[in-house]
Amino acid sequence: MPDQLTGAAAPVIRLRPDFRPTAFLSRTDKSLLIAGDCEDGPAVAKLLTTPEPLWAEKFGTEIDAYRTFAETPPPVPVPALVAADNRHHVLVIEHVRGHCPVPGRDRFPPQALDPAHVTAMLTAMTDLGRWSPPAGAFTRTLDYLARLDRDHRQGLTTPQEHQAMTDLFHQAGTVLVPGHGDPLPTNFVIRPDGQVTVIDWEHAGHYLPGHDLAVLWIALAATPEARPQIEALVAAGSPSVRAAFTLNRAMLLVRELRNHRAVPPSTWRDERVAAIDRDWQDVRELLRAG
Repeated sequence: MPDQLTGAAAPVIRLRPDFRPTAFLSRTDKSLLIAGDCEDGPAVAKLLTTPEPLWAEKFGTEIDAYRTFAETPPPVPVPALVAADNRHHVLVIEHVRGHCPVPGRDRFPPQALDPAHVTAMLTAMTDLGRWSPPAGAFTRTLDYLARLDRDHRQGLTTPQEHQAMTDLFHQAGTVLVPGHGDPLPTNFVIRPDGQVTVIDWEHAGHYLPGHDLAVLWIALAATPEARPQIEALVAAGSPSVRAAFTLNRAMLLVRELRNHRAVPPSTWRDERVAAIDRDWQDVRELLRAG
């Protein structure tokens, strides 16, 4: 294992010769995470392991986000940048002490989470949406109209739903805000002081207001306090903010239905599809009500 670990960490060591790998943290078909130590303290190295251009682009987005944070600290806690090499797809960041708020690291936790942790996550995403990053940062922007048209062409929305969601887009206005893009509960670290650090910034960019809250609205379905809290935050906003949140929620539910239906049938998959479809039916009623 030591030889294997050192070999896997070779690109990291070339970038930071003081990096001493200590353990594999996770391995997927897209990336590898290695824990280690640098002179500055504990660190985590992330390496891209797929040649797919899409994931190379996302890896670059995450590196750019951490470089932005190093120059202009955001209003949410994030790991410190240690080193990055976009050419060789290596990112080294501070290893933050803490734990995942989700037992088992489920992307959509089937159990209720600690209300205090939920509040901390919502506060972080709300604060992020009010931030003004420096010019040229967070350059990724979701093309809402193109996504709506694609979903409609694929038969995921009816003509009436497509029109209603297009109308919401125009009601939402043109103001975009910085967003994490994928703030699932697994992308937060609960520190010993109970506060959160936000990780995994590969989807960072500009979105219509309420995008990150809509992600959490869907993901935290099993936490009774979460949705009323999110809806209260949205209700306190302007009509354009409320329209943007409804649109974000509708688009994300359509995306989740598409993604989950592509997974081979299983008890877990069928339960997830049924839960997402129930939420989608409720949102469809909002779309019909106009």
